[in-house]
Amino acid sequence: MQNVAMPNYATDPHPRKLSKKGWTFLGITAAIVIAIYTLVVVFYSVEGGSTFSDSDQAPTTGISAILEPISVTPEASVATLRITLASNDKAIEAPDGRAADNIRVTVSGPDGSQEVRIVQGAAFGRAEIEVGISGELAQYPFDTYAGNYFITADFFDRESGGVNQTRETIPVLVTTRGAVNGWDTEFAVEYTAAPDAVVSIGFERAFSTKLFALVLVTLAFVVSLIALIISLLVFSNRRKIEIALLAWSGSLIFALPILRTYLPGAPPIGAAVDIYVFLWSIVMAFVAVFLIVAAWISQKGAELRQEYESSNEPTGQSHGT
Repeated sequence: MQNVAMPNYATDPHPRKLSKKGWTFLGITAAIVIAIYTLVVVFYSVEGGSTFSDSDQAPTTGISAILEPISVTPEASVATLRITLASNDKAIEAPDGRAADNIRVTVSGPDGSQEVRIVQGAAFGRAEIEVGISGELAQYPFDTYAGNYFITADFFDRESGGVNQTRETIPVLVTTRGAVNGWDTEFAVEYTAAPDAVVSIGFERAFSTKLFALVLVTLAFVVSLIALIISLLVFSNRRKIEIALLAWSGSLIFALPILRTYLPGAPPIGAAVDIYVFLWSIVMAFVAVFLIVAAWISQKGAELRQEYESSNEPTGQSHGT
């Protein structure tokens, strides 16, 4: 029976035919990639929205305050909201659409109070306010933030010395619109007998943002692990050293910190993602460089000794008879 010699792809590289198992593996891989891509795109299209819930005690008259989140700054524990004021009450809004009296809307939170004032005869409009939020940025990308705020409104009188004295409270109806890109926002409003509106706001990173960050972190870890495995093979003389390996592994030391800046909303250094993954990825890259350098020195020294011994071997001489 004649043995069929298998082609040597190392000395004679040419396209390798795929077996039935190979086509099956490619098909399954393509289906998984398409499914993941579709899932991410669909979630990205529907995320960044907001949900709203309120109680049955919402006032039917008074002033309407529409809250719209503009930005979330976790580093400063601050969220920026746009508040738009309007009213259909004749005692509040004159027929010409302007304020019928001096109106003041106050937003109070754990970090203090902010006021939006509309003097008599001025047009209703909107203003941007910053409210404090609480959360742990170190838990990125699974960090969440929340805050509770009291919203009140009143008619006020200007008195001597610049003091604004409350004359009468105004019921406040709170509604919301819009959202921050990359964040899922949740609003909940409760009304008290004061009458005050208690607004609870929660921010959570969107699913696509979390997945984006996790994919980059996983890629950084896998690439560093590959570099470490290759360096161990070279260091144990299971593979021959190539100088390109040293350049490639050394470039990882500079590429990994740059890759971290691509994380959406990347937190300052010291977050949980650094302690659990990125720190060890950089450590593996450094170890890989050290092992490859040591292997290069060892293998190069062995080659030089072999060349030296070969050049100093005595030359055999033949004598005729």
